[in-house]
Amino acid sequence: MATLQVSLALSYVVDWIIIICIAVVGVGFQNTTPNHRPFSPVDPNISFPYVEKAKISRLVLAVVSLVAPGVITAAMALILRPGPAIAGNMRKSEIWRLKLWEVNTAWMGLALGLATTFFFTEGMKNLFGKPRPDLLSRCDLDPATVQQYALGGYGTQLPEWNLLVTSAACRQQDRSRLNDGFNSFPSGHSSCTIHDMISNIAG
Repeated sequence: MATLQVSLALSYVVDWIIIICIAVVGVGFQNTTPNHRPFSPVDPNISFPYVEKAKISRLVLAVVSLVAPGVITAAMALILRPGPAIAGNMRKSEIWRLKLWEVNTAWMGLALGLATTFFFTEGMKNLFGKPRPDLLSRCDLDPATVQQYALGGYGTQLPEWNLLVTSAACRQQDRSRLNDGFNSFPSGHSSCTIHDMISNIAG
């Protein structure tokens, strides 16, 4: 029996290691230079001002999508599990073992879902390279040289910057800020929110 319990515990350790590895790869994607999609200097959809502080910070996102669900699922497992019909025939040590198993299972499901969501979201962001609404503010184009970076075709012959240019036209020295300007889609906030909604419905 003891050997079985050790094997079961080790299997959970392996599961957590896999979840952590998925999240680590997602962090690697996050720190990779994304595809810089060509953009128009007169596109109103990417002409919003750059804001230093986001309305919904990453801390708030972590609390809403990870901490709060983790606390709620743990509380439900510790308070409501197991039901009276099952608990009546179990020793106290067995009841607590079952409660902890429920907590671990709930947390693994939550962590696996968020890790894979983060993995695919960051990977697709790098692949798509869609500009954020504030890209032009981040980019800091030079009006005198913008046409030098126009793409082929009739770009250089069009008036008033009505052309597509590459990110090489940007004067932004902070490469991290510029790279983040091409990480608009899919939204990490939306991905985490959808994950939590699906998890609650499925659960």
